[in-house]
Amino acid sequence: MAKSERRLVPIVSIDVVGFSRLVQHNERQTVRLVRRAYAHFVNRIGERGGAVFKTMGDGLLAEFTSVIAAVEWVARIQKELHSRQLRAPGGEILQVRAGIVMADVLVHGDDLFGNGVNLAVRVQNLSPPGGMAITKWMYEYLGGQSDLEFTDLGPSILKNIPKTVRIFVWHPSGAVAPAAKPDEPAALVPPSTRPSVVVLPFDNMSGEADQAYFADAVVEEITATLARIKDFFVIARNSAFAYKGRAIDVRQVGRELGVRYVVEGSVRRVGERVRITAQLVETETGNHVWSDKVNGTVHELFDLQDSMAALVASAIQPSIRQAEIDRAVLKRPDTLAAYDLVMRAMPHLWAHQPHENRQAIDLLDQALKLEPGYGLAAALAAWAHGQQIAYNWTQDAAGERAHANRLIELASSTTAGNPTAMTALASAIMQTGGDVAQATALAERALALDPNHAWAWLRRGFGRVYLGFPEEGLAAFEASLRLSPLDPFAFNMSLGMGLAHFSAGRPKQAIEFASRALAERPGLTWPYRDLATYHAHAGDLQAAQAALAKFGAGRPDLNITSIRDSLRFMHPGLLDQYMRGLELAGLQ
Repeated sequence: MAKSERRLVPIVSIDVVGFSRLVQHNERQTVRLVRRAYAHFVNRIGERGGAVFKTMGDGLLAEFTSVIAAVEWVARIQKELHSRQLRAPGGEILQVRAGIVMADVLVHGDDLFGNGVNLAVRVQNLSPPGGMAITKWMYEYLGGQSDLEFTDLGPSILKNIPKTVRIFVWHPSGAVAPAAKPDEPAALVPPSTRPSVVVLPFDNMSGEADQAYFADAVVEEITATLARIKDFFVIARNSAFAYKGRAIDVRQVGRELGVRYVVEGSVRRVGERVRITAQLVETETGNHVWSDKVNGTVHELFDLQDSMAALVASAIQPSIRQAEIDRAVLKRPDTLAAYDLVMRAMPHLWAHQPHENRQAIDLLDQALKLEPGYGLAAALAAWAHGQQIAYNWTQDAAGERAHANRLIELASSTTAGNPTAMTALASAIMQTGGDVAQATALAERALALDPNHAWAWLRRGFGRVYLGFPEEGLAAFEASLRLSPLDPFAFNMSLGMGLAHFSAGRPKQAIEFASRALAERPGLTWPYRDLATYHAHAGDLQAAQAALAKFGAGRPDLNITSIRDSLRFMHPGLLDQYMRGLELAGLQ
């Protein structure tokens, strides 16, 4: 283990002004612009005696060997940005804030810790956009060694800093806008219209420095893992770092960062055992939405870190989704945005009932009228029309398929980079009888972006079964169930496993899984179609006929031709095998 030491160094803290707001316009372009700008400035930091020791999304922390070098490096950055006037998505000028302090820090490996690092972040918060803020000690040290003209803001109260700190600020234009007082409750960024979450620093409950480093690593991993999920926005690590070591009310965090949800947790070590806990809290009410823990030994720290990150990601996604549905349901109809309408449609989609599915289609149509380019709404609507076909809920399969195909075309150009939208699109393509290989590839690309996406694993499982690889399908269904055992699609995982076993020539195991799915979701009728063919292949024609009768209730026009058409996504061998069972059960 690297030996820790202390040293007195100038610390520079930098972040992007309004990063959360800029990302909402276009995340990919914003991140690319920020990375390019930072790479340009950091490239020659070593020539000034500086070194970056932490990067956190939209921000960075650097140490210098000289106060003058630190100030001059920041000034050069700000002057160049001020002259270039780089435009971020939405037309806003890219600006950064900088804070510089002299700090007594604890050095561990390539990282620095201590109250001085927190102070740099607090001072940075008082910097004018496009400028820098420094402390009185730094200002007096500069003396006449710099031609930069600073403005004295006087003694300032910094959050969770026991004494006032006199702050001096500078801006390339010479004009200094008044800084907001740090103890004001107003949000630093406006609340997002869609869900946002921040992972706060985890508490070290062990009293050992080793575990403090590990706790920080856990938070880094969870933040990175959650960032792959595009259903909500994850606040950059830099903003969360400012709360390290402080007792904070999550409602205050929500106001300051404009977030709806907070992930907080702790790391505790007792002897050789380590326990990591995490919980999801809604900032507006302070209510706990979800909590869990993982246990292990000190020899498994990295595995524990990965396990907790995967656990949090797979649990938070459906938890936030349900909380957002509840929020949308409580809103007045005249205040609903496209996002709210999609949230309202979700439980109707999951109900897997014909009348519920029609309600989902109506809500998604409303969302697309408000926001015609909303890729997730288009993909979900296409999937809903696909369900009409695959579950034999319509007598106009051709009309449903044509409507779905128009939505698939729209979604195909607007879902890239969003794993949930890509998975919905894959589901729509499969259920409408489109290119199953293409749809499976979409699910796999979604998993490349977010390996913990339970629905994408489910859809990959169906794709592999439909293409004739049942054992690979089983593995995918098991991964989906492991990631999200309480997911609304959990019963579908059982149905998928049943179809995989049937495809592999194991009808008795198929019956077990299909029956399990019906027990999990009583009231469904379309899974009886599966049971009918499974029982027939297992030699129990009486049970097959009974299952077919339950499936056919309310579907008077069913016949071999219409069902074969609705299941065209299965490869020919599997489809023939499936239809043969239905014929044995009495379908004509």
